[in-house]
Amino acid sequence: MSNVADNPKPARSTRRGVLFGVGAGLLAGLAWCLIVIGTDSSQAYLIPLFGVVVAYGVYAGMRRPGRQAAAIAVAITAVTLIVAIFYVERHFLVSLFSDNGDSLNIPLVPYLDWVVAVVRHAMSKSPSAPIYSLLALVAAGWFGHQGFEVHDPRL
Repeated sequence: MSNVADNPKPARSTRRGVLFGVGAGLLAGLAWCLIVIGTDSSQAYLIPLFGVVVAYGVYAGMRRPGRQAAAIAVAITAVTLIVAIFYVERHFLVSLFSDNGDSLNIPLVPYLDWVVAVVRHAMSKSPSAPIYSLLALVAAGWFGHQGFEVHDPRL
């Protein structure tokens, strides 16, 4: 029979960390898309929050920071950020064409080549999206590795 006192540190649950991180990334992407749709502006300065939100999700799932949490947070941030950038840029492209009386059919569930083309277009419009995306990846790695607990060195 197992006793809680035998295992003072909670075990790292990689699966749970991945699930929490993906959930956090999807929520961050949904929030960003809704803000973009509501304001009709890309709000690129919100992109670094992806890294923080995903890292917190991974941290909450794994219950401990570290290299593994950082690597998972960076990977999930990259994937969810690409998906979110695709849908934000898709919104802008469809709006641009419809404002000019034309239509552009970019599927909601795209093929990989559509995602690459649309994300490449979004990243080439201005330097802010690539810079903020890099900051999001750095934030995911940093907070995934450091965690979110305050460590007071005086204690």
